[in-house]
Amino acid sequence: DEVWVITTQDAKAMLMQGLFDEGHWQKLFDDYQMPAVKFDESHIWLIADADGRVLNDAKTESDQSIMADFITQKIAELTADQGCAIHASLAGGRKTMAFYMGYAMSLYGREQDALSHVFVDDEFEFVKDFYYPTPYDNLITGKRLGASVNTRHAVVTLAEIPFVRMRRHFEQDLLAH
Repeated sequence: DEVWVITTQDAKAMLMQGLFDEGHWQKLFDDYQMPAVKFDESHIWLIADADGRVLNDAKTESDQSIMADFITQKIAELTADQGCAIHASLAGGRKTMAFYMGYAMSLYGREQDALSHVFVDDEFEFVKDFYYPTPYDNLITGKRLGASVNTRHAVVTLAEIPFVRMRRHFEQDLLAH
């Protein structure tokens, strides 16, 4: 029903440019005639410290602590709603972000929650103009100099990541703090 993104200020600019300014988010829904999903700029959480200072990127040791706390807090907030199920994706961002998301899901995740990672064919990985496999021919510049690739031929794999759900073992203590 909704998409939420946790990111830094620098990454938000790239996200906004591609998904909203260039319209790739709406194109995806139009191309596959999918029902609308709530997702706009208000659904992008910028990682910030306890005083509200937003991280531009996460390159220092102190940034890592801020990022860990922020991600853990957001997962705690989302899982407080028993009426929702969370599908958390580890795709994108820094490796440490994926780690923090995974451990936050282990702490707070419930039976209805899922954790996944998205894999794409090597020829499309890190290609700035690739957003999704299109149902029509769409040539873009690939990662090899001068080579074009057709987004119609991209294969994206959604892999569910098993994780240990520890919440019920210490739920009262965890949620009281």
